[in-house]
Amino acid sequence: MPETPESTDTQEVPGWGLPVTLVLLIAVLLVVCARLAPPAAKPATAPAGEFSAGRARAVLAEIVGEGKPHPVGSAANAAVRERVVAVLRRLGYTPQVESGYACTALGNCAAVQNVVAELPGREPGTAVALVAHYDSVGAGPGVSDDLAGVASILEIARILKAEPQPKNSVLLLLDEGEEAGLLGARAFEERPEASRVKAVVNLEARGTEGQSLMFETAPDNAWLLPLFHVPNPATSSLFITLYEFLPNDTDFSVFKAHGISGFNFAYIGGAARYHTPLDDLKHLSSASLQHHGDNGLATTRALAQADLAHPRPGRAVFFDLLGLGLIWWPAGRGVLLAGLALLLLVVLAVRLKAARRTTIGALLLGMVAVPLALVAAGAVAFAVAFLLRLTGPGLRVQWPAHALPAVGTFWLLAIAVTAGLAGLLRRARFAGLWTGIWLAWALVGLLLALCLPGVSYLFLVPALAAGLCGLLLPAKAGAAGIAAVVSAGVAAVVWFPILFLLYDGLGTGGLLVVAALLAVFLTAIVPLVAAAGAGWRRGLPVAAAGLALLFAVAVAVTPVYSLDVPRRMNLVYHLDGDGGTARFLLLTPPPVPPAMRQAAKFGALPETPFPWSMQRQFVAPAPALPLAAPALVLLGETNEGGKRHLRLRLTSPRGGASAVLVIPKAADLQSMTVAGHEVPSPATDRRFAGLAKADYRIVAIDALPAEGVEIEAVLGAAGAVGAAGHQTWTVLDGSPGLPPAAAALAAARPANASSIQDGDRTMVSHRVQI
Repeated sequence: MPETPESTDTQEVPGWGLPVTLVLLIAVLLVVCARLAPPAAKPATAPAGEFSAGRARAVLAEIVGEGKPHPVGSAANAAVRERVVAVLRRLGYTPQVESGYACTALGNCAAVQNVVAELPGREPGTAVALVAHYDSVGAGPGVSDDLAGVASILEIARILKAEPQPKNSVLLLLDEGEEAGLLGARAFEERPEASRVKAVVNLEARGTEGQSLMFETAPDNAWLLPLFHVPNPATSSLFITLYEFLPNDTDFSVFKAHGISGFNFAYIGGAARYHTPLDDLKHLSSASLQHHGDNGLATTRALAQADLAHPRPGRAVFFDLLGLGLIWWPAGRGVLLAGLALLLLVVLAVRLKAARRTTIGALLLGMVAVPLALVAAGAVAFAVAFLLRLTGPGLRVQWPAHALPAVGTFWLLAIAVTAGLAGLLRRARFAGLWTGIWLAWALVGLLLALCLPGVSYLFLVPALAAGLCGLLLPAKAGAAGIAAVVSAGVAAVVWFPILFLLYDGLGTGGLLVVAALLAVFLTAIVPLVAAAGAGWRRGLPVAAAGLALLFAVAVAVTPVYSLDVPRRMNLVYHLDGDGGTARFLLLTPPPVPPAMRQAAKFGALPETPFPWSMQRQFVAPAPALPLAAPALVLLGETNEGGKRHLRLRLTSPRGGASAVLVIPKAADLQSMTVAGHEVPSPATDRRFAGLAKADYRIVAIDALPAEGVEIEAVLGAAGAVGAAGHQTWTVLDGSPGLPPAAAALAAARPANASSIQDGDRTMVSHRVQI
């Protein structure tokens, strides 16, 4: 392609084009940062008909009590349940405590007790379920996850009680066992009243702060969006699309599997405190609680008055416009909108080519710029991430104490790479380069509208804006500059909220994705950089690369843990009830703190302590304690059709709160029931289907009663007795906390480290010949 003098592009694009665009992008960035904060909390003196975080927080403090962990089936959880029931009665409801039992395809089983109350509607045959769970993990008090959801529902229940009777009944479902596998919701689905539920509002959390995001609906969601009138919407069909590919679940998943739609809300900021002792009242954001409650109240009110018996099928594409309102359209129209954007840009390209203001080569160069920016930024980000992981733990921690250095590094890398790419493309004239880039955006938007419509708006909306603005290009007096500024601004409004939230959602592991996607976004200003003077073309990438280097150095030297963002560190005392040997297990990222190495002789490298688990832990010898081993007793056996039918009882003589049964693949397990409830095969759930081929089948039983549980198992012909030890099963029981023998080790844990998930535990194992 022949070189084009800079003066030609200067005539096409006024000198103010790039500076004005950069100022606009910074302004949008600042607005997005401000809008990503949840609304201010309302005090307890707020009008009675409004949700008040002040009132909800007072109720939350009441039900939290002493702030202890309260996993399913524990005495602490029973106390929380009693306090929840007391609040409901005080509000004028008649709560029922419904007992049930449930098992999952992952092998989790437990008895649960759900709290259910109802606000009757004028048409009692249909109901909206307002759902949250009141149990926690073993490591923390679960204030945000999910007692904040429970307190929000109690405040909403107070408000709804004083309002005119709704069309549909409102069922308040405060369930138990969500952390153990959505067991409370599964047990509720077996109740008669579950058949009346036609829509769900679920309140969850995966952190302690941030916006309450509406991140999930059922696939047929177009009928819901006209009902989504919330004060500060924070949502996107991108969230729904991505969540479908993740292995995550909430209680909403159970209802969705039964064809019931609705809204699922969660705030995800402060994720480093999730499932730790720091998920407490101190770290809960009152603003997040307010946003949660506003969302729950508005959507419950809307669904309570809606026609739930005849929802219209159809999927929608949607996003919030900087929290000011919701923009949406039926997914089928996305193809038409993308086609319109593509048509406008093709017409523009033809007109520019006819006017000899561009060439086919320039257009193709612009189209190639988009995938080139994606690949180049991704490759550079990967290389930098690899080097940073070699120099320290900054990127080996998902959510470090100081996020700015890591986030800044990868944002600046994307800017440097894309600005450098613009310099390489400067020989192409602005008109062809700009049009080619937006043609690529429109093509991607069309492809996504066909395959992943929920994501398509990221490309479709800016491309449509560019196509409309492109009509100005043949005009005079800076029209090209106006088109470039407007199209880049529209792209920023759509893209920046997603790029910010990706870090909250994925942590440092998602920064490579952020860098690659940011580079794609920045192709919107590549033509402006390419057409700018040499100072801009050379200075911008150099300045961004220099700043990225400074931020990368900060990543390498900045502490990754703090008292508020602790290092994850679980301790386990494990006694082999057969061999009489014991060991300490330490689950934490390397290295082991020196004080803990002094307290116990941990190995230099983590090991895989159990053959059925891929989880690697540091191991140290421990004193053997006189702890009774769990028991798995064969109560009876029959043989039918070449299959063994076993009846067993599993107990924990030492009073363990949970038990795990490990069955080798060679046992040829055909089916199993625990306490009379079937344990679904992993093959019934596409996400766990791979477990059906694993070497071991694991069944975890929480809330283990003192008398134990009865288990029935059917083994195939391959599970015959005496077949090379195939019938050696392992049973473990677990109890929260550590024995006194581990006191010195627990005391050596650094102040900026804390337990997570199940927390510190004592485990005893026993091998049984079946």
